[in-house]
Amino acid sequence: MKLVSVIIPAFNQSHYLGAAIESVLAQTYRNFEIIIVDDGSTDDTRQVAQGFERPNVRYVYQANAGLSAARNTGVRNARGEYLAYLDSDDLFTPQKLDLLVAQLERDPQFGFVAGQAQLINEYSEALDEVLNTPPPDDPSDLLLWNPFHVGSMLVQRAWQERAGVFDESLRAYEDWDMWLRLALLGCRMGWVAEPVSLYRFHTAQMTRDRERMTTATFAVLSKIFQNPNLPDTWKAKKDLAYSNAYLRAAIQAYHSGEYSEARPALWRAAQLDPRLAANRGEMLAKRLSALADSPKVVDKLDFLTGVYRNLPDELLELKQDYKTHLSQAAVELGFNRYQKNDPAGAAAYLQRAVRYKPAWLANRGVLSILLKTSFSRRSRQEGGFSGQLNRT
Repeated sequence: MKLVSVIIPAFNQSHYLGAAIESVLAQTYRNFEIIIVDDGSTDDTRQVAQGFERPNVRYVYQANAGLSAARNTGVRNARGEYLAYLDSDDLFTPQKLDLLVAQLERDPQFGFVAGQAQLINEYSEALDEVLNTPPPDDPSDLLLWNPFHVGSMLVQRAWQERAGVFDESLRAYEDWDMWLRLALLGCRMGWVAEPVSLYRFHTAQMTRDRERMTTATFAVLSKIFQNPNLPDTWKAKKDLAYSNAYLRAAIQAYHSGEYSEARPALWRAAQLDPRLAANRGEMLAKRLSALADSPKVVDKLDFLTGVYRNLPDELLELKQDYKTHLSQAAVELGFNRYQKNDPAGAAAYLQRAVRYKPAWLANRGVLSILLKTSFSRRSRQEGGFSGQLNRT
């Protein structure tokens, strides 16, 4: 069994760190070491880490230098042939290492393998979302987005050494930058269609820092497209890559209510990828709806309403069709709530859909749910009234 080095960078999250370490200690694959890199924490991270007195658990302290530097310190201290990364607020599933090591062992041509990531909240309760996008068939498609959660992958140390260290100038998305470099080197990437990590989503999370994440997105793209040896197939996706980046930046700005920043970013995305605005913005409407499926968004329909009310003037046709798109989103949310045994929530969304577009009453599924929930509500009300009469 080859040794796996699990690197846990930690900075002022001692309240989560113990659970992260325990999730590694609970692995069914037993040949691993844990390297906890304390990046200058001012809480009791040291005490938590040193409370795990095991031969295969090591604690390393460094002055605060950032996430990339902490990961690099972990790599320098690692002894394993395989490297895995776990942020101090996330968790491994018990079979994470078993599943990913087995995939690498089955096909040694793979230098990197990833699996699904289940989102959880600050109380470790599962959220609805699972990150389950496998590596793209065309490696250059990694320019369009980062499909991997850093806690859901395993990489051969030899490949990481070829790619070099994490870029310490990046304040975020240093993992995406690393995957791009691996792909450019020809590293084959495998996939396991099972959850291997639990990705915690909470208010202190770095990915909620809009400015930092947007800046880092463009920094990664600028770096990759300045590479003089970039293959032509990668160069050809420059406009599309930047369009996606502007679209994500727009969504982040809409979420923060920064409409003066959101509007030009959204229009720039449409300029770089004209397909978005074609056919009265049909493709853009679908992309906006998909990007709104995020734990950051409390109510998807309310969020999309804010987006459509603050579209750039250049997207006039999309503005004119906003009721159609909002009604479609409301119907999808209504059906989703009904499938989750929430008829009241389903009816509330479907009623909003009908207000936006009365033609939905001709849809048998919509009408059926509305009638069922209305009948059920009336029955409960009548039952309560009859009970009151009987008691009197």
